[in-house]
Amino acid sequence: MVTKMRLQLKLTSEERRTLREMGIYHPHARTRMRAQGMFRLAQGLTLQQVADEFEVHLNSVENWRPRWDEFGLVGLFEGRHTGRPPKLSDEERRQLGDLARDAGGTARTLQRQWQRAQRTPLSPNSIKAYLKSMAFRYKRCRFSLKDKRDAAAFERAKGIVASLQGMAQAGQCDLLYFDESGFSPNPPLQYGWPPIGHTRRAETGVHRQRVNVLGALRHDGKLLWTIKEQRTVRDDVIAFFDSIAKQSHQLPRIVVLDNANIHRGEAMEKKRRQWQRRGLYLYLTAALQSGTEPHRNPVETGQVFLAQVRPPYRRRTG
Repeated sequence: MVTKMRLQLKLTSEERRTLREMGIYHPHARTRMRAQGMFRLAQGLTLQQVADEFEVHLNSVENWRPRWDEFGLVGLFEGRHTGRPPKLSDEERRQLGDLARDAGGTARTLQRQWQRAQRTPLSPNSIKAYLKSMAFRYKRCRFSLKDKRDAAAFERAKGIVASLQGMAQAGQCDLLYFDESGFSPNPPLQYGWPPIGHTRRAETGVHRQRVNVLGALRHDGKLLWTIKEQRTVRDDVIAFFDSIAKQSHQLPRIVVLDNANIHRGEAMEKKRRQWQRRGLYLYLTAALQSGTEPHRNPVETGQVFLAQVRPPYRRRTG
């Protein structure tokens, strides 16, 4: 009698609706099967009949019922699967992180160096998984002058730039960030999804000559730019600032640029005095040194030149 009473399953209307929806929409297959099994038990089927219907062992169905009685819906969820023990100890994980931080390279390169030290064997995929779990990511390196700069001068320049930004936001001046950039007018070929039997073709430009762009990004997001197909020299920079100085403006214009060689010299100093009489001031600083992170010149961010000037990438499928 006790066994028969224990096998009887009575559900409220809310529980029936929940089990029905859980048996259809839950993302885990085994959880859906358990919900459907409990619903079938409530319809009067025996444990053996439910086991036969879902093609599982009788012991499995016998475990579903006490878990439902004790935990309710939570007892039907899939438990945590631990998997095999990790290959690396905490100390070995630290050593792998130090190797990736110091040596760099691809996962296969790290694997060779790891095996050369006669450590626990690891595949390239395992190395990737361990590094990702330690918050590493595989990305291109950057050239940096951070270790060569004057820290005091750098902090002082950062403070000046911050003050200029505050003046621009208060409407006391127009702040511009200047830099040069170069790229090919023909973008690299990309992958696509053409139908079987068709080839996706990309139309190229007339030539592959490199295009150089000089641009100044205002603090309000407006971009002033010009294009040159020859190498950028100091005279090009002077001509660009001459064109800006000739434009009418109400507020003084302050241009922040890095201290590259073509931004300095006797000719630039002579022109700077002329530009200042027209309300155009240049501020050379290493705080926005080109190519350094995290204090890159804002005009470089997001490849502004490329987005504004590059011709559209046309594709044809045929």
